[in-house]
Amino acid sequence: MKASLVAKIAGGIGFALIIALVAPVFLLGGLLILGSERTIYQRVKSPDGWHEARVQFDDGGAVSGFARLVFVKYRWNVSDTPLLSCRAFWGNGEAKVHLVWKDANTLLILHRFDPKNVEAVAQNCGPIRIIARAIPPFESYN
Repeated sequence: MKASLVAKIAGGIGFALIIALVAPVFLLGGLLILGSERTIYQRVKSPDGWHEARVQFDDGGAVSGFARLVFVKYRWNVSDTPLLSCRAFWGNGEAKVHLVWKDANTLLILHRFDPKNVEAVAQNCGPIRIIARAIPPFESYN
């Protein structure tokens, strides 16, 4: 009986330590989300009206860098939350990005990022084919 009491106390202390360590992380994350600001630079509907592409930047203050992201979503999705969209493009910096629908299933992303500053380009976002094209002169970013 003495061993089970010690185990219960140790388990309680362990649980309290986990809560004490994890709670601040969630609090900080929540504060960063509440303090961030989303800017949409361009929003373009596909020719058939089923999809929408947007260029955005989420400013989290001093803890975030500058980046332009392109997301694709279905038009029925009214949210601009990245988790509910497909990330088609990610460029580090503030270079210009312009979106053009070639047809209902092909999105052309024209940008002025130096290729070394392009973090990711998706091949497809669902049924949408993604084509990214860098257009010189490139805008510098460090």
